[in-house]
Amino acid sequence: MSASGTGVLLPTPPRGVDGGGRGGWAWLLTARDAVEAEIVRGLLEATGVPVALDWRDPSPFAWMHLSGNLHRPVPVYVPLSLVDAARLNLLEMGLEADDDPDPDPQRPIRPAMRDRHPLLWLSILTLTIVAAAWLLFVEIFGFAPCALRLFCI
Repeated sequence: MSASGTGVLLPTPPRGVDGGGRGGWAWLLTARDAVEAEIVRGLLEATGVPVALDWRDPSPFAWMHLSGNLHRPVPVYVPLSLVDAARLNLLEMGLEADDDPDPDPQRPIRPAMRDRHPLLWLSILTLTIVAAAWLLFVEIFGFAPCALRLFCI
């Protein structure tokens, strides 16, 4: 399948048992991952809209995922004549995009992790500085001090 600049997929996916195909396929949406793509496919095929998922992975490290990268975006295509019906079906099922820029004012906004646990972050920072200083001391002198009887030779 090759994508053209108009959003129509040419050639059409292979014909199924019922004859399928016959015409271009148009991009409907891009699912966040394979699970969401399969959910959308199931919902649309339950309403009679055929769906084609584009499983190609153009990333240079796609060969590292032997069974495919399940966490990559998956484009979802439907027949060109059924794009509007597919969008309406998804809207009726409650899968509209959340593009409401004004969040609910009653919902409390959680502070950042750094602001919620300052003691934890301070202890992590202190331990990191101590470990870095220890490594620097060992690199400068070439040995660990025997004051703690840890790494004495």
